[in-house]
Amino acid sequence: MGFLSVNGFLMTYEEYKHWQVRYKRHGLMQFCNLYNTHKARHISQKDLHWGEEIEYALYFFDEENKRVRLACDASKIIASYNDANHLSTDPNSFTLLPEYGNWMIEAVPIKPYGTYSDPVQLLSCVEKLKTR
Repeated sequence: MGFLSVNGFLMTYEEYKHWQVRYKRHGLMQFCNLYNTHKARHISQKDLHWGEEIEYALYFFDEENKRVRLACDASKIIASYNDANHLSTDPNSFTLLPEYGNWMIEAVPIKPYGTYSDPVQLLSCVEKLKTR
């Protein structure tokens, strides 16, 4: 999905619903502007890179009360993991990023893969996915 700032704030649906049309319109305008800016651009196949991500949902299991709740501590987990692993030289290394809510995390490779037409690059994602 891409980088999202963790410094946002939560809104209820009632607080958010009057913004929906504006956000949708703004998103469409952003897409059209980017498309029009780059539609004539040629990028050779060797310069196209790709990636993948695994998204995690965080839950808290309350065994005593037989309940499952969202664990809203993604920012702490992300900071702790990334601080401990930022110098990794492992080719399968990854970083954690915030996802939609503070109960979601995405794990992405530190470096993007090479060209999508290279079978070695395509198959290399299997080990990286297993690591995560």
